[in-house]
Amino acid sequence: MARNATSPEVGALVHFEHVNLRVDDHRPAHLYFIEGLGLTRDPYRMVGVTNMWVNAGHQQFHLPIGKPTPLPGEVALAVHDLASVQRRLERIAPLLKGSAFSCRAERGTLATTTPWGHAVRVHSAARFPGNLPQSVPFVTFRVPPGTAEGIARFYRELLYCPADVAGGRGARRALVNVGPHQQLRFQETPGARVIDCTNHVAVYLARYHEVHDALHARKLVTEADAREQFRFQDIVHPESGKLLFRFEHEMRSLYHPEFHKPLVNRVPVPYPVD
Repeated sequence: MARNATSPEVGALVHFEHVNLRVDDHRPAHLYFIEGLGLTRDPYRMVGVTNMWVNAGHQQFHLPIGKPTPLPGEVALAVHDLASVQRRLERIAPLLKGSAFSCRAERGTLATTTPWGHAVRVHSAARFPGNLPQSVPFVTFRVPPGTAEGIARFYRELLYCPADVAGGRGARRALVNVGPHQQLRFQETPGARVIDCTNHVAVYLARYHEVHDALHARKLVTEADAREQFRFQDIVHPESGKLLFRFEHEMRSLYHPEFHKPLVNRVPVPYPVD
C-alpha cells in the first residue's frame, strides 16, 4: 500500500504539552484565562496559591507565582467559539484596567495580551486540522535575522525533529514539528535579539537518552537528567556552536507520570480510544 504523502512526519518530539508563564497574581490570571478565554483550571493538580494549571484541550498553561518576564513571541490558542471569547474578554476588560491586558480583532483572530503583556493570539479551531475544539497549535518566537536555517538544523540534527524553513529573504521562519498538528515557529524579525526570560515550553520526546546525551555533550543541558525530565535553553548552530536563540525547553520522557494524563475541560475534547 502506498503511504499517505499528505500526512506530515512526527519526529522525536511527540507532544507539545504546556507553556509556562510566570505571573504575580492569580486573580487577574483567573479573569483572563478562565472567565475570558473560557479555559478550565485543572481541579486536581496545582490547586494551591503558588501555582495554577489551566487546561486547553490536551494542553495547558502553567502559571506559577513569580516575577513576570516578557515572552519573545506569541502563543496561538484555538477555541471552539471565537465570537464568545471576544464577548467575554470585552466584559472583563474593565476588571483588568491598569494592567497590560488588551484585545483587538485582527484578520479573523483576536490579538490579545495577558495582564502581564504576554501575547496570545486566539484563533477559531475550525482553521486547524485535528478536530480539537481547544488547543495550543503553535508558539511563534521572534528571532534575529539570519537564524532560521540554523535553528531548523538544530532541531533536525540534535532533537530529531522534522523542521523546514519557509519565507523569503528577510522574513524567513523555521517550522518545527513537535507533535501531531503542533509546531514551534521561529520568525526572523528585525530588531529581535536573544533575551533571558523565565518562561518555558514543555514537550515529550522519544529517543530521550539519545537527545539528552547529544545536548549534554555540547554543554547545553541546564537541569540534570532526573530519569524522566531535563531542561535546556540555548539553541545553537550545530556546526559553529554560535548562539542563535534562547528559550527554555522542559524535555520529558514518555515515562513521565504526566504523559497523556486526562485533562478536565468545559469544552468536551475527544481522547483516543484503545
